[in-house]
Amino acid sequence: MISIKLRNFRGCAEADIECGPIALIAGQNAAGKTSVAQAVGAALSGNALPIAGLRSSMSNVFVRAGTEQATVLVQSTEGTVSIQWPKAQAVSTGKPPQASEYATGLASIVTLAPKDRLRVLAEYLHADPTREDVGAALEEAGLGGEKALDTIWGLIEQQGWDGAEKMRRERGQEMKGQWRQTTGANYGSRIAASWRPDLEALRESDLLAAFTRAKADRDNAMTAVAVSDSERRRLEEEAALLDARRGASERATARVDECAGRYVGAQEQRATLPPASRQEGFPCPHCGAFILPVRVGLVETRYEKAPAVDITDAELKARRIAIADADGQMGKALGDLNAARRDAGAAEAAIARSIEAQERLANWPAGVETGTDRAAAEAALERAEKMLAEYRQKIEADRVHRLIEGNEIVIGLLAGDGLRAKKLDQVLDVFNGVTLDQISTAAGWKPVHIDRTAAIEYGGRPYALLSSSEQYRVRAALAVAMAQLDGSDLVILDGADILDAPSRSGLFDLLESVGIPAIVTMTLARREQVPDLAAAELGRSYWLSGGVVEPLAAKMAA
Repeated sequence: MISIKLRNFRGCAEADIECGPIALIAGQNAAGKTSVAQAVGAALSGNALPIAGLRSSMSNVFVRAGTEQATVLVQSTEGTVSIQWPKAQAVSTGKPPQASEYATGLASIVTLAPKDRLRVLAEYLHADPTREDVGAALEEAGLGGEKALDTIWGLIEQQGWDGAEKMRRERGQEMKGQWRQTTGANYGSRIAASWRPDLEALRESDLLAAFTRAKADRDNAMTAVAVSDSERRRLEEEAALLDARRGASERATARVDECAGRYVGAQEQRATLPPASRQEGFPCPHCGAFILPVRVGLVETRYEKAPAVDITDAELKARRIAIADADGQMGKALGDLNAARRDAGAAEAAIARSIEAQERLANWPAGVETGTDRAAAEAALERAEKMLAEYRQKIEADRVHRLIEGNEIVIGLLAGDGLRAKKLDQVLDVFNGVTLDQISTAAGWKPVHIDRTAAIEYGGRPYALLSSSEQYRVRAALAVAMAQLDGSDLVILDGADILDAPSRSGLFDLLESVGIPAIVTMTLARREQVPDLAAAELGRSYWLSGGVVEPLAAKMAA
């Protein structure tokens, strides 16, 4: 049972109402029914200014003419909530009754833009994909593995879905620039897939061996002398170190990967730090609230309400110190990475020396003479060197191409029409097929349906093409559905007189079936026309006249 005590709010001078479970408030036009709905909605939702566009300085408009203050008190067995105007401040005790703006009629998802409607529904229906959903999608795309999942999910947790998508797109542009630097051509998926196909059948080991032989031939042609015993011993020592140098090369490569990971981690840590500057906001010229510019796209900025945050000089200093420290960590990580790369290059050079030593020993003695052989050996070395460089260029280009393709798959999963849309489709199917279907069935109304584009239909017809009474049924069904989802303690349905008798009966059947206390208002010409909810064991009926709400039974007795 929820009881309400209202005094001097707009058109209502006095009201003492009990919702057990339904309270029907009827009266003639301009009697103050909407005033009751607004006052109770303000208390339950915590919105002390229940009329859109009003500033707190204008809260005296809620005080009934000729009086000094307006009050509303909503009480349950567990607590109370009250508001006094013109102070327009809510005060609560215990566990106060509460309801969302959607349940109280102060807002409706019907009036939201499709994008905002989908956002609200996603929040209400918990439609954001889970870590498991992301892992399954990556596995299906061939990008599975805990490391990949940790990276993507960590980015989502830090930046949100839209922020993660933006960062991956930026990373994709960087990788395309890397491909262009490697190949000298602008990246395109078809171009990258077919770039230098004539090199695909070759192997780096064969090309490296050919290069090594050509280099040895050139060197022998230039020296044109027999290798001394001491040189042979040196070559034998170099050749004997091949296995050890390969092991060292593998460790150096692993070190490069480790340092690269730490560098990326330092970059991501730096990206999470708050800016070392104050908010770039300003008071709204219309409502006076503090607003901040929020970038929602590459060329779109939206202004949103936000509490003004006064950042102290000490906090700014602390942020600058944190940023400087993060920059230092990035610099150290980059220095370690560059050193690791140099070590890896040195290890590769050492392997090449061992291979060269083996080749020269295998062809002992060299037997290359001076003269025209020297020019031929130099030409052969140039061809071998060019072929090896082109092959390595091909390998690097293909590696970057694979990274770009994988990143495009991740971008598709993160995009608004990707995994989130798929998950929203699934939960919308349940919302439509269970929650809204049960509500429509209980009321005996046609089914209400919301598709993945946020379009609303009633009985298969678009909302914009419905009659006023059909649109009311849609709003009522959605208000009850939102109240069920968010656990509201009360539903407020203003203006039910737009419904004919069968539809009204359906409305009361619906409210009885969901079991949520409700206030229903309707315009009627005479109190004799008011349905007696007490007789139907649905609650209580009230008649509002002269600004005073009284129980129907008392009016009828008078």
